[in-house]
Amino acid sequence: MRICIIGPANSAHIVKWCDRFSTRGHEMHVISFVPGEIDDTTVHLIDLGVDADGSDAGKLKYLFTGGKIRRLVNRIKPDVVTVHYATSYGAAVALSGVSGYILSVWGSDIYDFPKKSPMHKALLKFSLRRPTLLLSTSRAMADEASQYTKRPFVITPFGVDTELFRPDISAGASSEDVPGVTETEGNLTDAVAASYKKFTIGTVKALSDKYGIRDILKAASILRDKHSVPVRLRIAGKGPQGEEYRQLAIDLGIDDITEWLGFISQEDAAKEWAEMDVAVIPSTLDSESFGVSAVEAEACGTPVIISDVGGLMESTVSVPYDSDFTGKTFSAISVPRQDPEAIATTLLKLYEDPKLRQRMGETGRKNVKKKYDINTCFLRIERIMKRVSENNGD
Repeated sequence: MRICIIGPANSAHIVKWCDRFSTRGHEMHVISFVPGEIDDTTVHLIDLGVDADGSDAGKLKYLFTGGKIRRLVNRIKPDVVTVHYATSYGAAVALSGVSGYILSVWGSDIYDFPKKSPMHKALLKFSLRRPTLLLSTSRAMADEASQYTKRPFVITPFGVDTELFRPDISAGASSEDVPGVTETEGNLTDAVAASYKKFTIGTVKALSDKYGIRDILKAASILRDKHSVPVRLRIAGKGPQGEEYRQLAIDLGIDDITEWLGFISQEDAAKEWAEMDVAVIPSTLDSESFGVSAVEAEACGTPVIISDVGGLMESTVSVPYDSDFTGKTFSAISVPRQDPEAIATTLLKLYEDPKLRQRMGETGRKNVKKKYDINTCFLRIERIMKRVSENNGD
């Protein structure tokens, strides 16, 4: 098929779509309002001089691109058009006169945008009326979107490359020996042996309060200072609040145990997740519509602490942190949002119970292999696009 994606060419998710479908032999085109280069994909830039993170007033220019979008689509002659984000790109295409397209909603377009004003809400409703088919990465987000449309959504979760994200990709053991401990102490009980190890926790997310980075730092401080756990914190990612978080780590007195890794590749992300004793992903907003990072950590056999956000709980096998774990099978433990004490309490439980961590890791890996293997997820999307293409040709 000749596939035309309309969405930001610098989006990691769109790059992943292009990589997967070009590998499958499809001809890929992207129409984007922001520059970007994607291997084996032709990017058609409509340069509006508007930053993707700019103001809504600036983004009003999107609504006047209908003619350009339509002419590009007519020139490309795609078998199928798939649009990403209901607002911005979705609104522009809805006004363009292009028909027979698929629309994927992503998160903030459903959770945040319509709450800004009645006009924003009306624009979202209009955008959701025009596509032939609506896709959502999670049932939680589809349920949220049902406030603005009665049309059904097809659930197409993000997939994870389980050949890349796997337990044995770790460059070494996740715990680092404390000086003075010898191999002869290997016969100690699990709980006692753990006390001689660095307990590695961390996350791979953008440095923003949306992803609970502040709460992770505070929890690490509580874990070390109140519970005397030899914790090591590793945080990968970049973002607007990076310097603020570094200063917070200093103020909390944990800068000596905190490592800031910056932006890292997918390969390095897999190694980081695999080397952690516990992954911590305490997002604070519902717009975390699907827990990609949590699924990546699960695929690496790492137990996960998540916040009680619908998309995170849907993508994992989770139980509440204050429940009785006896006899339950789960891969993640959920805590209330913006609750560092709950995170620290849960980390302490997991620190003291290595066997529980192991069971959670095994459950997480099975969950991902069953539901979220990337090949299975993209084959599903490919079949959907093929069906829409055939219907458009009737």
